[in-house]
Amino acid sequence: MEVSEVRQTNPMENEVIYLLAVVEQLRAMVNRQLLDVVGEGNHKNVMFHTSTHRQFFFIALVDFLSQTDTKSPVPATPYLRALRTISESPSFKSGAAVNALKNAVSAFSEWLQVEITVDMWLPSIDLQVDIEIPRHLMLKIVGNLSKHNTLRSVGVAADLQRLLREAGKPVELYQAMLAQEDVYERFHDDICAYHASTIAEFLNEISWGIHNYLLAEFRRSLTLVEGQAPLYRYQYPDELQHPYAKTCYWNLMNGVRRGPIFDPFTVTEHLKGQY
Repeated sequence: MEVSEVRQTNPMENEVIYLLAVVEQLRAMVNRQLLDVVGEGNHKNVMFHTSTHRQFFFIALVDFLSQTDTKSPVPATPYLRALRTISESPSFKSGAAVNALKNAVSAFSEWLQVEITVDMWLPSIDLQVDIEIPRHLMLKIVGNLSKHNTLRSVGVAADLQRLLREAGKPVELYQAMLAQEDVYERFHDDICAYHASTIAEFLNEISWGIHNYLLAEFRRSLTLVEGQAPLYRYQYPDELQHPYAKTCYWNLMNGVRRGPIFDPFTVTEHLKGQY
Protein backbone atom coordinates (compact mmCIF):
# COMPACT_ATOMS: atom_id res chain seq x y z
CA MET A 1 0.00 0.00 0.00
CA GLU A 2 1.33 3.40 -0.92
CA VAL A 3 1.80 5.94 1.86
CA SER A 4 0.54 9.39 0.96
CA GLU A 5 3.04 12.22 1.07
CA VAL A 6 3.11 14.04 4.41
CA ARG A 7 1.98 17.65 4.18
CA GLN A 8 4.70 20.17 4.97
CA THR A 9 4.25 22.12 8.19
CA ASN A 10 3.73 25.88 8.07
CA PRO A 11 5.68 28.48 10.13
CA MET A 12 3.29 28.44 13.11
CA GLU A 13 3.28 24.65 13.18
CA ASN A 14 7.07 24.66 13.03
CA GLU A 15 7.23 27.09 15.92
CA VAL A 16 4.94 24.99 18.11
CA ILE A 17 6.94 21.84 17.40
CA TYR A 18 10.28 23.53 18.13
CA LEU A 19 8.99 25.15 21.33
CA LEU A 20 7.61 21.94 22.77
CA ALA A 21 10.89 20.13 22.07
CA VAL A 22 12.82 22.91 23.80
CA VAL A 23 10.49 23.04 26.79
CA GLU A 24 10.83 19.28 27.27
CA GLN A 25 14.62 19.53 27.08
CA LEU A 26 14.74 22.40 29.56
CA ARG A 27 12.53 20.55 32.05
CA ALA A 28 14.82 17.51 31.72
CA MET A 29 17.84 19.62 32.69
CA VAL A 30 16.48 22.05 35.29
CA ASN A 31 14.26 20.09 37.68
CA ARG A 32 14.12 19.08 41.32
CA GLN A 33 15.06 15.46 40.60
CA LEU A 34 18.50 16.63 39.43
CA LEU A 35 19.28 19.73 41.44
CA ASP A 36 18.34 22.29 44.08
CA VAL A 37 18.72 26.06 43.90
CA VAL A 38 20.18 27.28 47.18
CA GLY A 39 21.25 30.63 48.61
CA GLU A 40 19.63 34.02 49.11
CA GLY A 41 18.88 37.01 46.90
CA ASN A 42 21.34 37.42 44.04
CA HIS A 43 23.78 34.95 45.58
CA LYS A 44 22.27 31.63 44.64
CA ASN A 45 23.91 28.55 43.21
CA VAL A 46 22.88 25.12 41.99
CA MET A 47 23.59 21.92 43.91
CA PHE A 48 23.25 18.58 42.09
CA HIS A 49 22.07 15.66 44.16
CA THR A 50 24.98 13.47 43.00
CA SER A 51 27.85 13.59 40.51
CA THR A 52 25.79 11.28 38.28
CA HIS A 53 23.01 13.90 38.16
CA ARG A 54 25.56 16.52 37.14
CA GLN A 55 26.88 14.20 34.45
CA PHE A 56 23.36 13.70 33.08
CA PHE A 57 22.87 17.48 33.06
CA PHE A 58 25.80 17.91 30.67
CA ILE A 59 24.74 14.98 28.50
CA ALA A 60 21.31 16.58 28.08
CA LEU A 61 22.91 19.98 27.53
CA VAL A 62 25.01 18.84 24.57
CA ASP A 63 21.81 17.56 22.94
CA PHE A 64 20.16 20.94 23.53
CA LEU A 65 23.13 22.67 21.91
CA SER A 66 22.92 20.42 18.86
CA GLN A 67 20.68 20.36 15.80
CA THR A 68 17.25 18.83 15.35
CA ASP A 69 17.04 15.51 13.49
CA THR A 70 16.98 15.78 9.71
CA LYS A 71 14.08 13.29 9.63
CA SER A 72 11.84 15.29 11.97
CA PRO A 73 8.71 17.01 10.59
CA VAL A 74 10.38 20.45 10.83
CA PRO A 75 13.46 21.83 9.04
CA ALA A 76 16.71 20.76 10.68
CA THR A 77 18.26 23.58 12.69
CA PRO A 78 20.09 24.08 15.99
CA TYR A 79 17.62 24.56 18.84
CA LEU A 80 19.07 27.93 19.85
CA ARG A 81 18.81 29.19 16.28
CA ALA A 82 15.18 28.06 16.17
CA LEU A 83 14.52 30.00 19.37
CA ARG A 84 16.25 33.07 17.96
CA THR A 85 14.12 32.90 14.81
CA ILE A 86 10.94 32.52 16.87
CA SER A 87 11.81 35.48 19.08
CA GLU A 88 12.52 37.67 16.03
CA SER A 89 9.42 36.59 14.06
CA PRO A 90 6.89 35.22 16.57
CA SER A 91 3.73 33.52 15.34
CA PHE A 92 1.66 34.47 18.40
CA LYS A 93 0.71 37.91 19.65
CA SER A 94 2.56 38.76 22.83
CA GLY A 95 3.47 42.44 22.72
CA ALA A 96 6.78 43.13 24.43
CA ALA A 97 6.71 39.78 26.27
CA VAL A 98 8.70 38.09 23.50
CA ASN A 99 11.64 40.40 24.21
CA ALA A 100 12.48 38.44 27.36
CA LEU A 101 12.88 35.30 25.27
CA LYS A 102 14.98 37.14 22.70
CA ASN A 103 17.25 38.56 25.41
CA ALA A 104 17.62 35.21 27.20
CA VAL A 105 18.57 33.38 23.98
CA SER A 106 21.00 36.13 22.94
CA ALA A 107 22.68 36.23 26.36
CA PHE A 108 23.22 32.46 26.45
CA SER A 109 24.39 32.34 22.82
CA GLU A 110 26.93 35.10 23.44
CA TRP A 111 28.17 33.39 26.60
CA LEU A 112 28.68 30.14 24.67
CA GLN A 113 30.81 31.85 22.02
CA VAL A 114 33.34 33.26 24.52
CA GLU A 115 36.79 31.72 24.08
CA ILE A 116 38.55 30.83 27.32
CA THR A 117 42.14 29.86 28.10
CA VAL A 118 42.60 26.64 30.06
CA ASP A 119 45.87 25.40 31.54
CA MET A 120 45.99 21.65 31.01
CA TRP A 121 48.23 19.01 32.53
CA LEU A 122 47.83 15.79 30.54
CA PRO A 123 49.81 13.15 32.45
CA SER A 124 48.76 10.33 30.12
CA ILE A 125 50.90 11.89 27.37
CA ASP A 126 53.23 13.90 29.64
CA LEU A 127 52.15 17.29 28.31
CA GLN A 128 51.56 20.70 29.89
CA VAL A 129 49.71 23.14 27.66
CA ASP A 130 47.47 26.19 27.65
CA ILE A 131 44.64 25.79 25.16
CA GLU A 132 42.10 28.29 23.89
CA ILE A 133 38.62 26.90 23.45
CA PRO A 134 35.11 28.34 22.99
CA ARG A 135 32.77 27.43 25.82
CA HIS A 136 30.33 25.72 23.44
CA LEU A 137 33.06 23.36 22.24
CA MET A 138 34.12 22.57 25.79
CA LEU A 139 30.52 21.68 26.65
CA LYS A 140 30.27 19.53 23.52
CA ILE A 141 33.41 17.64 24.53
CA VAL A 142 32.16 17.12 28.09
CA GLY A 143 28.73 15.94 26.98
CA ASN A 144 30.10 13.48 24.45
CA LEU A 145 32.75 12.09 26.80
CA SER A 146 30.06 11.68 29.46
CA LYS A 147 28.08 9.29 27.28
CA HIS A 148 30.65 7.65 24.99
CA ASN A 149 33.72 5.51 25.55
CA THR A 150 37.05 6.13 23.80
CA LEU A 151 36.18 4.32 20.59
CA ARG A 152 32.86 6.19 20.32
CA SER A 153 34.47 9.59 20.85
CA VAL A 154 37.21 9.68 18.23
CA GLY A 155 35.61 12.90 16.97
CA VAL A 156 36.32 14.44 20.37
CA ALA A 157 39.93 13.27 20.10
CA ALA A 158 40.16 14.96 16.70
CA ASP A 159 38.88 18.21 18.24
CA LEU A 160 41.46 17.89 21.01
CA GLN A 161 44.21 17.15 18.49
CA ARG A 162 43.32 20.36 16.61
CA LEU A 163 43.27 22.42 19.82
CA LEU A 164 46.69 21.10 20.83
CA ARG A 165 48.08 21.81 17.37
CA GLU A 166 46.78 25.39 17.54
CA ALA A 167 48.46 25.70 20.96
CA GLY A 168 51.78 24.70 19.41
CA LYS A 169 51.73 21.16 20.85
CA PRO A 170 50.95 18.81 17.95
CA VAL A 171 50.21 15.19 18.87
CA GLU A 172 49.13 12.04 17.08
CA LEU A 173 45.45 11.08 17.12
CA TYR A 174 46.11 8.09 19.39
CA GLN A 175 47.76 10.45 21.90
CA ALA A 176 44.69 12.68 21.85
CA MET A 177 42.60 9.58 22.50
CA LEU A 178 44.80 8.67 25.46
CA ALA A 179 44.45 12.20 26.87
CA GLN A 180 40.65 12.19 26.88
CA GLU A 181 40.33 11.06 30.48
CA ASP A 182 42.67 13.86 31.61
CA VAL A 183 40.70 16.38 29.57
CA TYR A 184 37.40 15.12 30.97
CA GLU A 185 38.63 15.46 34.54
CA ARG A 186 39.73 19.06 33.93
CA PHE A 187 36.65 20.11 31.96
CA HIS A 188 33.84 18.19 33.68
CA ASP A 189 35.00 18.00 37.27
CA ASP A 190 36.46 21.49 37.41
CA ILE A 191 35.41 24.06 34.82
CA CYS A 192 31.93 22.74 33.97
CA ALA A 193 31.16 22.13 37.63
CA TYR A 194 32.05 25.79 38.20
CA HIS A 195 29.82 26.96 35.33
CA ALA A 196 26.86 24.63 36.01
CA SER A 197 24.99 27.16 38.17
CA THR A 198 25.36 29.90 35.56
CA ILE A 199 24.21 27.57 32.78
CA ALA A 200 21.18 26.54 34.85
CA GLU A 201 20.35 30.23 35.31
CA PHE A 202 20.51 30.78 31.53
CA LEU A 203 18.29 27.77 30.87
CA ASN A 204 15.78 28.86 33.50
CA GLU A 205 15.64 32.33 31.93
CA ILE A 206 14.88 30.76 28.55
CA SER A 207 12.12 28.69 30.18
CA TRP A 208 10.56 31.83 31.62
CA GLY A 209 11.02 33.65 28.30
CA ILE A 210 9.01 30.95 26.51
CA HIS A 211 6.39 30.91 29.27
CA ASN A 212 5.84 34.67 29.24
CA TYR A 213 5.80 34.77 25.44
CA LEU A 214 3.04 32.13 25.27
CA LEU A 215 0.99 33.40 28.21
CA ALA A 216 -1.27 35.63 26.09
CA GLU A 217 -1.92 32.77 23.65
CA PHE A 218 -2.69 30.44 26.56
CA ARG A 219 -5.25 32.88 27.94
CA ARG A 220 -6.85 33.27 24.52
CA SER A 221 -6.96 29.55 23.92
CA LEU A 222 -8.05 28.17 27.30
CA THR A 223 -11.74 27.33 27.51
CA LEU A 224 -13.37 25.86 30.62
CA VAL A 225 -15.90 23.07 30.08
CA GLU A 226 -18.40 22.29 32.82
CA GLY A 227 -19.20 18.68 33.67
CA GLN A 228 -16.75 17.11 31.24
CA ALA A 229 -13.33 15.56 31.69
CA PRO A 230 -10.96 17.18 31.17
CA LEU A 231 -12.64 20.35 32.43
CA TYR A 232 -10.82 22.50 29.91
CA ARG A 233 -9.84 22.54 26.26
CA TYR A 234 -7.78 24.72 23.98
CA GLN A 235 -8.99 26.58 20.92
CA TYR A 236 -6.47 25.86 18.19
CA PRO A 237 -5.38 28.75 15.98
CA ASP A 238 -6.70 28.41 12.43
CA GLU A 239 -3.14 28.02 11.11
CA LEU A 240 -2.67 24.79 13.06
CA GLN A 241 -3.87 21.94 10.86
CA HIS A 242 -1.15 19.29 11.06
CA PRO A 243 -2.19 16.60 13.62
CA TYR A 244 1.31 16.37 15.10
CA ALA A 245 1.51 20.14 15.52
CA LYS A 246 -1.93 20.15 17.18
CA THR A 247 -0.78 17.59 19.74
CA CYS A 248 2.37 19.63 20.35
CA TYR A 249 0.25 22.75 20.82
CA TRP A 250 -1.94 21.02 23.44
CA ASN A 251 1.11 19.81 25.35
CA LEU A 252 2.75 23.22 25.03
CA MET A 253 -0.31 24.97 26.47
CA ASN A 254 -0.36 22.45 29.32
CA GLY A 255 3.26 23.41 29.97
CA VAL A 256 2.26 27.07 30.20
CA ARG A 257 -0.53 26.03 32.55
CA ARG A 258 2.02 24.39 34.87
CA GLY A 259 4.71 27.05 34.47
CA PRO A 260 8.49 26.58 34.82
CA ILE A 261 9.69 24.42 37.69
CA PHE A 262 11.90 27.04 39.38
CA ASP A 263 11.23 30.71 39.97
CA PRO A 264 13.71 33.04 38.24
CA PHE A 265 17.01 33.09 40.13
CA THR A 266 20.33 34.92 39.94
CA VAL A 267 23.58 33.06 40.54
CA THR A 268 26.26 34.62 42.70
CA GLU A 269 28.94 36.62 40.90
CA HIS A 270 31.55 34.42 42.62
CA LEU A 271 30.62 31.72 40.08
CA LYS A 272 30.87 33.99 37.04
CA GLY A 273 34.36 35.48 37.18
CA GLN A 274 36.52 32.63 35.88
CA TYR A 275 36.86 30.73 32.61
